[in-house]
Amino acid sequence: MFEVDFKLQHDCPYTRFSRKHPEVRLVEWCNNNVHVAEVDCADIETYTRVEPALKELLLWKGGKLLKKNFLEGNLQLIVRTCTCSKISPNILDVVEKHACLIVPPEVYYGGWEEYRVIGFREKDYKLMFEELNRLGPVQILRKRVIPDRSIRDFFVISVSSVFSEFTDRQVDSLLAALEYGYYQIPKKVTAEEIAFKHKVPRTTFEEHLRKAETKTFLAMAPYIRMYASRPKRIAEVPQITV
Repeated sequence: MFEVDFKLQHDCPYTRFSRKHPEVRLVEWCNNNVHVAEVDCADIETYTRVEPALKELLLWKGGKLLKKNFLEGNLQLIVRTCTCSKISPNILDVVEKHACLIVPPEVYYGGWEEYRVIGFREKDYKLMFEELNRLGPVQILRKRVIPDRSIRDFFVISVSSVFSEFTDRQVDSLLAALEYGYYQIPKKVTAEEIAFKHKVPRTTFEEHLRKAETKTFLAMAPYIRMYASRPKRIAEVPQITV
């Protein structure tokens, strides 16, 4: 079993946007229903300049913007409708066709799109890259062999398994704490200041936040235990041939 990082250029809306705006780095997570994207811009002026093209990209083929938060140099975007299936050819389809798995996120930067893939057989790996090479230029960034048991390191955590027990107020409190910098070191804001902004008593806000934190850590406990028992060494493969 092995892990491969690679980047490629093929004709799709995301690569076209990245080629036109090489100063912007777009990172996306997708669960085939909702996209979560982080857009790295040098400053607000850069974002303002690319905003029309970015909006066109996010609304392409029926995408609907749910929320956006500007946090320093990052604009976080959530898109309701996943439009991956409307991209042809689709890189995910090529990877899955050859019995490999994509590990999110996907990165679009400087006219390239970057992926991390888990493969199980060398034959599948070679056939996958033969097909990818027909779509456009491909560069392999890294390949490493991983022990079979370390596949646990690449499980995608189920969002519903972590957050399904949250109330709306607990979710809102946790998001507010994250967005205002409550968890940064040093803290950018106090619980009392956040409560004031949201017009709720400090004790009420802190109660919702503590319950959200407790539920988060309890839900993450199995993944923390798996990580703690991870293999200590992974063999590196120095040279790659496709």
